[in-house]
Amino acid sequence: MPKAVATGTTIERYRVEAVIGAGSMGDVYRGIDIDLKRKVAIKILSERHRDNRELRARFVREARAVAAISHPNVVQVFTTGTFDGRPYIAMEFLDGIDLGTSVAKDGPWDSAAAIRAIRDAARGLDAAARAGLIHRDVKPTNLVLLQDGTVKVTDFGLAKPQDPDDEPALTAMGVVVGTPDYIAPEQARGERIDHRVDIYALGGTLYFLIAGVPPFRTGKPGEDKYLKVVARHLRNPPPNARKRNPTADAELAALAQTMMAKKPNRRPTYETLISQLEAMLPRVERESPTVRGTGMPAPSDGSGGKNSKTPLVGGHGDEGGQRALSDSLAALSELDSAELSGPKTIVDPVPVHPLSGQGAGRAASQGAGRAASQGAGRAASQRARRAPAPPESAQPTELVKSQRARSGAGNPVWLKVLTAIAVLVFFVGAVLTILGPRGLALLPLTSHASPPAARDGDPPAAPAPPQAPAGMILISRSDGTPWLFVSARAVTPADYAAIFPDHEPAKQEPSTAPVTAVSFEYAQAFARSHGKRLATADEWRAASRVDGFERAGGLWEWIEDDARKPDQHTTIHPEQGLAARAGGNASDVTFRLAKDL
Repeated sequence: MPKAVATGTTIERYRVEAVIGAGSMGDVYRGIDIDLKRKVAIKILSERHRDNRELRARFVREARAVAAISHPNVVQVFTTGTFDGRPYIAMEFLDGIDLGTSVAKDGPWDSAAAIRAIRDAARGLDAAARAGLIHRDVKPTNLVLLQDGTVKVTDFGLAKPQDPDDEPALTAMGVVVGTPDYIAPEQARGERIDHRVDIYALGGTLYFLIAGVPPFRTGKPGEDKYLKVVARHLRNPPPNARKRNPTADAELAALAQTMMAKKPNRRPTYETLISQLEAMLPRVERESPTVRGTGMPAPSDGSGGKNSKTPLVGGHGDEGGQRALSDSLAALSELDSAELSGPKTIVDPVPVHPLSGQGAGRAASQGAGRAASQGAGRAASQRARRAPAPPESAQPTELVKSQRARSGAGNPVWLKVLTAIAVLVFFVGAVLTILGPRGLALLPLTSHASPPAARDGDPPAAPAPPQAPAGMILISRSDGTPWLFVSARAVTPADYAAIFPDHEPAKQEPSTAPVTAVSFEYAQAFARSHGKRLATADEWRAASRVDGFERAGGLWEWIEDDARKPDQHTTIHPEQGLAARAGGNASDVTFRLAKDL
């Protein structure tokens, strides 16, 4: 393992503070510009490539490429030089998160946020194209979202001039470079390319942002290998993101398909693309005010949209929720019509809450079911119970007056009390005569009065523990307070096939056994489709100590982690603890779900 540059090392005017990443060609460090007192990112050619002439030339070319572009949506290069016989680049330090990591952590983006991100990326790539450069490796992890919401294009390590005569190619004819999930057909075939391969890859990135998975992925391990994914880029029509996420804007999903057209001349130019996105944005923001990281309308409860996430596929999407909500309103309308012919009551208006996604579909469908099963009679009685009492100033009718008179309103109070005592004594005597002493148990002698109100200084009554959803168990913290819910058992092949029907497990196994051969990405997608997530290591350990927790037969399990590398994620094992694994399919890894309270 090549030794990293030590913390505190000074490279010309930059002092190294920490290593922040590693790529295929070099290592990246966070540093400080000693003169200007600003943070910088320092990329140094890896020690193992010190004698590789091609990679040295490519590294230098990246520095020249980015330095030639001056645009707010492209990472800025400050200085190039040599350290320890290896080239380095000092560039702008980007305080943010790449789009791939964002989707992995928070799920698909809402349409408005995706529009802004792709618009920024298109502006940066357009500036690169005007400078005569093709990026050739546009993908979510090479686009960084900054704290102020700006997106910048990074990693021009595979960039090349559009005019091949400007600089000799550093890769042999026919050698394919690029990421298979976002590679344009002409790039995959090793043909001569131009900036339109970047537009294709940006269309695939747009699909990823709003669908949650790359285009042309099936979720079937044997069908998602490198060459098969590339073959779909060559043959299959571009997929529609709305099939994965029905809440995605239809026009935006169609634009992603156009950007991924098989023929380059059918893809939009940067100018057309940016204009379409800018024209689309006001309508999308107006129709569905949203927050980044979800496909749901921004709630007014101050939660910032963190209480619900976009269902990725299947199940209880927004379309189903709206349909069920309409059914509920229709049922209530029928009840209102039926009541018009009977006695009228004043009913408080039923509050309408903003429902969306999975929660909306479930709540609305339950409401419709209750309305249909309970019938008009119960609904009418419920409304009557909510009817306000008539005002005190209302005068009783003559009929009411006569009824009051007949009820004995004029009898003296002592006579009423004596009569009540006599009736009670008679009733008790009758019960004891017939049943004997055991009849005392049937008499209403126990007081059912409400408990006295809490006095100042009394400890508050402990709230009832939350009810765990079906198949889940409640996990509490060390102090006994409720924490979260975790699945009692790992996801089964039958459950997984309900969302990804094409999945084939690594081996033939019972439908109730833990599912295997599921990548980390698809495990997260399955969890999000149910409004849940994967558990963290601490949560998993706490759950494993609770009665009802079923271990997954000696298998490893995917858990949430803070990994920055898209191909490395964390698994946990009851006996062996934590281990970093490649994020792909594995026959000895399964997963279970967690749900926040």
